[in-house]
Amino acid sequence: MDRFDVWDGTRPVSERVVIRRRQFSTDGMSAALCTENIESPTDWCFEESHHTLVVHLAGQLRRMESTFSTAPSSNALPRVGDIWAIPAGCRYAALAHGDEVRFAEFSLPAGVTGIGDLTARVGHRDAFLYHAAAKLSELAMRDDDLARMASDSLLQVLRFHIEDTYLRGARGPQKANPEGPRRFSERETQILTARIVGAMHDPLTVEELASLVDMSVASLIKGFRVSFGTTPWQYVLKMRLAKAMQLLKVSEASVTEIATLTGFSSPSHFATAFLKAFGLTPSAYRRRK
Repeated sequence: MDRFDVWDGTRPVSERVVIRRRQFSTDGMSAALCTENIESPTDWCFEESHHTLVVHLAGQLRRMESTFSTAPSSNALPRVGDIWAIPAGCRYAALAHGDEVRFAEFSLPAGVTGIGDLTARVGHRDAFLYHAAAKLSELAMRDDDLARMASDSLLQVLRFHIEDTYLRGARGPQKANPEGPRRFSERETQILTARIVGAMHDPLTVEELASLVDMSVASLIKGFRVSFGTTPWQYVLKMRLAKAMQLLKVSEASVTEIATLTGFSSPSHFATAFLKAFGLTPSAYRRRK
């Protein structure tokens, strides 16, 4: 590619060099965490039926030019935390050149009742969206059930934030739900607690918990907030740490065995979580007791 010309449909699109891509989805939204090599000029171009927000997480670009069919062109370079908003049906093309970059893509359906249209944006700043996307990127590097549950909870929060900040704002303020989220019934609480405590070493998902009480994932997460004051994954972590503390007191099992019995992905993950919660490593806690 001798000239730095944004793709206009008259030349082949350059091949992208994707190093890593992790996909997530929740009710009404999908997210992708991507790492890509753009040492050669790279085309980013698409025209989708859904709204897209791209959050730049890491990496430097030396040059980038963007064109929108519904907004002015731009040669702004993304900084860490910058957000590109691409409305559904908008033809978007960019030519980027730099080093290895990392970014998050959030996709939401268009035309949903109660929300408006997305406005094209370049270099927008949203501290909450950036930090939440960065945390989701950290969680994507792990492959344990607590990380997956944390990701599910975070995606629900992100979906609400994006809809409320970028889409509902186009239609003005919405009426609040007069009922709001409801507390779990005594039976629902018993079912959920029994599953969480009864088989701690088994992998767990929010989808499984939701199915146990015949709820959507979104309703389950809201129910945990009003019933326990926390998210599902934080509640599960709390129960696992409480069980681990009990085992450290009364059993002869090793720290590694206790980590396995209480569902932690590794002894190091167990030690890190225990230290953060109680200010001591598992071994130091056992010595003190």
